[in-house]
Amino acid sequence: MAVVLDSYVKRCAAALEEFAGQEACGALGIRDNVRGLLGTLARIDAVVSHEERRRVLSSRVDAWVVLLKDVMYEVDDVLDVCAAEGAKILADDHPPAPKVRCAFMFSCFRYSGPQKFHHEIGFTIRDIDIRLREIEDEMPPLPAAGASPRPGARRDWFNSEMSRSCHDDVVKPRAAVGTQVQKSLGGLVPRLLREGKKKVDVFAIVGAVGIGKTTLAREIFTDERMTENFPICVWVKMSKDLSEAAFLKKIIAGAGVNAGDTENKEELLGLLSSALSKRYLNLDGTQLSDLPSSVGFLVNLQTLSLEGCQRLQKLPWSISELQELRCLCLEGTSLRYVPKGVGELKHLNHLSGLIIGQDNNDPEGCDLIHLRAMSELRYLQIERLDRATSGASALANKPFLKVLHLSEQAALIEEEENEEEQENQEGAEKEEKDKHEVKSAQWIRDDSAKVSEKIWNELTPPNSVEKLVIKNYQGRKFPNWMAGPKLNTSFPALAFLDLDNCMSCTTLPALGRLKQLKSLEISNADSIVAIGSEFLGTTVISQAISFPKLEVLKLRNMKNLEDWSLSVEESQILLPCLKSLHIQFCPKLKALPEGLKDAALCDLHVEGAHCLTEIKDLPKLSDELYLKDNRALLRISNLPALKSLTIDDCAKLKHVSGLDMLQHLRLVFPPSTETYYFEELVIFWNIAFPRWLELLIRLQANGLRRFELQCALPLLRSCLEGGKNWHVVQQIPEVRITSTDGKKYIRYNKARRIYETNAQCEEKST
Repeated sequence: MAVVLDSYVKRCAAALEEFAGQEACGALGIRDNVRGLLGTLARIDAVVSHEERRRVLSSRVDAWVVLLKDVMYEVDDVLDVCAAEGAKILADDHPPAPKVRCAFMFSCFRYSGPQKFHHEIGFTIRDIDIRLREIEDEMPPLPAAGASPRPGARRDWFNSEMSRSCHDDVVKPRAAVGTQVQKSLGGLVPRLLREGKKKVDVFAIVGAVGIGKTTLAREIFTDERMTENFPICVWVKMSKDLSEAAFLKKIIAGAGVNAGDTENKEELLGLLSSALSKRYLNLDGTQLSDLPSSVGFLVNLQTLSLEGCQRLQKLPWSISELQELRCLCLEGTSLRYVPKGVGELKHLNHLSGLIIGQDNNDPEGCDLIHLRAMSELRYLQIERLDRATSGASALANKPFLKVLHLSEQAALIEEEENEEEQENQEGAEKEEKDKHEVKSAQWIRDDSAKVSEKIWNELTPPNSVEKLVIKNYQGRKFPNWMAGPKLNTSFPALAFLDLDNCMSCTTLPALGRLKQLKSLEISNADSIVAIGSEFLGTTVISQAISFPKLEVLKLRNMKNLEDWSLSVEESQILLPCLKSLHIQFCPKLKALPEGLKDAALCDLHVEGAHCLTEIKDLPKLSDELYLKDNRALLRISNLPALKSLTIDDCAKLKHVSGLDMLQHLRLVFPPSTETYYFEELVIFWNIAFPRWLELLIRLQANGLRRFELQCALPLLRSCLEGGKNWHVVQQIPEVRITSTDGKKYIRYNKARRIYETNAQCEEKST
């Protein structure tokens, strides 16, 4: 722990020395006080840094360490307050007015004028200096040369620290721990410290009573790596009856701030922001309608999250004063624009929900040009690119950018909205108006497409991007940086690509050339009628493998897609790593491509493909086939490795064969289909299973382990013991049948001799 303390003392001393040389320190009139404190801190640092002192402090219980650590936290707090107050004084040509209390400004000092504040902060610094000198005098002497620490001595500061910060949350002193706890500790701590895509990581430690869950949590909490990276750590004991307000108050108390009697969530969040030294402010999902300009005084703020604040329409200009800001989250707000001063936040590494421009072309809104200085960005989400004036060099000088979301406003489709009105019009007037509206709409789309293509062609994302999302693109051709033989050179690290609502594009880029691509999702591409070899990038002779690392492919809501071909030469390899394929709501798709037969698919999901008549010849499909609402599907055949099959509302299915390894079968028969579902099916008491199902179960008698059925009551009752379909049910080791409304059921397990139902009595009474 002394090593951690040594690092913390050095950091405080460096921050204090930097502040002493700033204008804010002179404006407050406390430079001499700061220098005096710095001298005392330097002497203590020299002693703590001594190697022999480190060994002594690490080997025995020493209240001196606890006292010094407390004072170091106070030094850190005072520096934050001084920085904020000094910035306010420098921002104004006149002395600061009395403070107005608001949810975003908290201070350790209240004053009626600058002189009173100068005296108060001066006294506080001198008081800290005196306490440090007293601690210095009480410092234990160094042992004589060759002396060894007292046998059995150990650190036991954890319990005393936690009793002060958490009050009623008692944590037992550290004891010996087992090898399993140490192993888990070594795995969890690095995961907690790593930088990931999530802003907050949550880890749950679960298990039976007495296996060491609390011990492991305590070891993580007290680990030196955690205390080095997290200046404020709070241990909170949860209970089932703990309210959200009480939970927040426990965290605030653990961080050293008294929350008083307030139960208001927004006030508590503000107090928590203060407790975290004004470095973190999360207002996600609140009813906030206006962010006050005083937020600009939080000069140490590093994270400001406003996600889901649907009433928030404007940001203050003072947001540009938050020069230490690393993370700004604006997604899900009702902002009309973002001030161009955001471009001055050079240290931002996460920026989401950035709205470009302004509806009336007012220069106050942030444009792409204002992003040039943000060279440290890792995550960038841009919206309303349709309002950009220029895209040139906007994404240049961003060597660390990993995740990029680009979006325009969705094109408005007025045809359906005007359909009812048009039906009420008659004669030549209606026809003439229709022609005029069609021409006007076409001109608007043409202009939008040209403007969109120009802006997007100028963007040129950096080659460091690993995830790219393109949404609501209005151009007819994808941007130049997504086309041509150099696509892989432009995106050598791209692993995740999502193309959503690119409704005017008629062809797809040669995405098969992306060597690192693992996940590809294409949705709402209404103008694409066919997918062919251009998608694979096979026109390049040297390209031997298409999609060499692609694992997940999803095609969704492509309402005009009819043909999909994956034809390749014998010397070429196609989709060698594909594991999951989802085809959803492609109503005109006629067939699956033959090229899929060589793909080592684990799961295939086909839904809403109303022109698809058969699924066949997928010898490597292994884990699951999920079929739903495919109205023309007639045949399923030659899937010899398939283990699980789900069929939901495929009304015309008549043939199922070649499923040699099938273990799990799940069927869903919606009530509306039972009047016409199968040729041999008659509703009510003469109801029967389809022939293909009886044949499949007979052929798979030794392999099928589980059968699930969801259906209307007549079919369910036919499966009761002694019913028309009982001879089919009793052959299967495990059966679960439920009614459509979920109220009635049959449960059967052959090996365990279990037969349960709540439909028997009703059936007899009828």
